[in-house]
Amino acid sequence: MATVTVEVKEPGRTPLMLVLDGPLVVGRECDGLLLSDSQISRRHLELRPVRGGLDVTDLGSTNGTFVGDEAVTGTRRIGADEQVRLGNVTIRMTSPVGDPAGTGATTLSTDGVRTSIHTIAELVTADRRVVGDGEHRHGTITIVFSDIEDSTARMNAVGDERWFELLGRHNDLVRQAVNRHGGTEVKNQGDGFMLTFPSARRAIQAMARVQWSLSADATRDPAGAIRVRVGMHTGEVIVDDDGDLFGQHVNVAARIGAQAAGGEILVSALTRAILETRREVEFGPPRVEDLKGLSGTHTLHPVIWEAMAHD
Repeated sequence: MATVTVEVKEPGRTPLMLVLDGPLVVGRECDGLLLSDSQISRRHLELRPVRGGLDVTDLGSTNGTFVGDEAVTGTRRIGADEQVRLGNVTIRMTSPVGDPAGTGATTLSTDGVRTSIHTIAELVTADRRVVGDGEHRHGTITIVFSDIEDSTARMNAVGDERWFELLGRHNDLVRQAVNRHGGTEVKNQGDGFMLTFPSARRAIQAMARVQWSLSADATRDPAGAIRVRVGMHTGEVIVDDDGDLFGQHVNVAARIGAQAAGGEILVSALTRAILETRREVEFGPPRVEDLKGLSGTHTLHPVIWEAMAHD
């Protein structure tokens, strides 16, 4: 699969640099990259990386998509440094990157420290079965991993009977939030979940709701307080006809979840870039981490979920 780097410029905003390795819809109201320009349609265009270039498809926009002075009808392939214009926004492919490094699944472990997130990820990479996933058959989705921080220590502290009450409450909160925001529960093991959402916005709304609810529970019952850590990443995931889930992005999301602290929602740079276009989400200081088993360093961004509007 090809990977390309694109630059998105919107007046009055810091330019976004995105690495695309799958299709991405761009518009004012879509499950993709959200822009605020009123001249842009709700679902304006789709970007799809191909080897050596980028395919741009106008999705029936009202005001059109242009390369130079030429309107795009259907799909137009652009090369490095060619510029696409939609409203007052420009998109430029800065360079083709080629194929991303290995898409094979890897086993997760962290120097002797294991969590429910590692267990869930290993189960998913072993059987790769997406249970009941009728919507997210392919394309760009947001993948979420979560678990309870120090769950074994909490269980020992409160006792088995109380722990099962708390675990049941936690699991119910996660499932209610997932259902409310159109997500899919891929797998659950004990206190760990792997979830998928059709957009980063829905994913962050769902997991912020879980954090708000657990924070309120902790205020009412400090002795029974539990803290959940959440990691998420947005990328191209392919689901075949048998329901099997493939993609390196699953591993990236799991690694990010393993880096999160209790009470934290930690997201990848691409997920942040998608979320910040709506200006509905605030972020804390970024941190650069080595994600075990993945090449290079990765900039991760904590979400200030306490500042998000909620009902």
